[in-house]
Amino acid sequence: MTSGVITTGSPRSTALIPLGTTAPFYFEFMDERKRKIAEIVMDYVVIFGISVLGIVTNSLVIIVYAKIGFRESVAVSMTTISVWDLIKCIAGVLNNFSGILTLYDPAAAYSWLNISTIVFNYLICFSSYVTSVMAAYVAVERCLCVSIPLKVKWLLTPRVTLTACLVISVVVFGAFAVMFGIYDVIWIWNDTFNATVAIYKKSEFYINHEEPLFAYYNLSGILWPLAAFVVILASTIIIIARLRQGSKFRLGQKSMSSQHGGSSAQSKGHDNQRQGQNSLKRDQQVVKMLLVIIIIYIACLAPRIAHYLAKYIVYDFYFLRRHHYLFEFVNYGIMVADSTNGAVNFFVFYSMSSSFRSKFRAMFCQSEKPKLSSDIAMTSMEMLR
Repeated sequence: MTSGVITTGSPRSTALIPLGTTAPFYFEFMDERKRKIAEIVMDYVVIFGISVLGIVTNSLVIIVYAKIGFRESVAVSMTTISVWDLIKCIAGVLNNFSGILTLYDPAAAYSWLNISTIVFNYLICFSSYVTSVMAAYVAVERCLCVSIPLKVKWLLTPRVTLTACLVISVVVFGAFAVMFGIYDVIWIWNDTFNATVAIYKKSEFYINHEEPLFAYYNLSGILWPLAAFVVILASTIIIIARLRQGSKFRLGQKSMSSQHGGSSAQSKGHDNQRQGQNSLKRDQQVVKMLLVIIIIYIACLAPRIAHYLAKYIVYDFYFLRRHHYLFEFVNYGIMVADSTNGAVNFFVFYSMSSSFRSKFRAMFCQSEKPKLSSDIAMTSMEMLR
């Protein structure tokens, strides 16, 4: 082992950590054994299970929207978000694949764990930034649709939305891609496994540019999600206000027509009332969907913003520093929030979008219709006999 370093005791934390004032310590409420058990449960049960679910649900979302077609800009933006969520969930599965690999080759699982920690952890994090900014774009898009509905059709075409989604993906992901170069993977002999295994340590690039690099990274990690959060919140408030104004205007128009329309208005009164109720229900459904979306992103973005603020203020609150284990503990909560956020889109679309729900049923429930038709045919033949 290289002199002047120690290895952490956790499978998830097998990196080289300098001795001295930055050596990590365990927090009081969780010793080594409890920490290992908690990591196993979080890695190989909770996060792994949510990520597998996310792969299935996001694949379904992409398939359904591809079947619906991309004639509407919202289909393009939602599909792009689902693609990034799919990447995030695949990274979550690969990041925790070492649990299965341990059953066959513990040394290979140990190496896979160290390599995946510095690759897939960042991929999960950076894809979450991309989806948060994409959600902000969708919020602005919906806000324009409500505010200037006559102009938005030619302003936000599917091609314009696709270009915007690609630009957001490249710019946001590219802003963080430099962090993939801060660790080096090295291979050393491990007496426990009696084999050569991979570990990671700080790269020369990390050592030479640590202060400006992490100042940039921490500020970016705060500003991108914070800006997305503010845009989502402001756009949603505007949308809700516009929808309420529209509902009041329609109800006023209906009441005026009923008062000044004479006998013809009386005959159409029930129809107008029914149409007004249907319009109100549609508006309320849109508001509910927006509220669900904003609550989901608040639940994901707010902890991440607080996490990065703490990391920016407290220098030792990061990997391979004094609060290494505490940082990992908090980071698990962020990973669960990110994984859950990436897996729930299907359920939101299915429960609140009638077009998505009908297309999904038409695609995946067709096998029941022929069977039902054949059963009816058989019953009819028996009755004729």
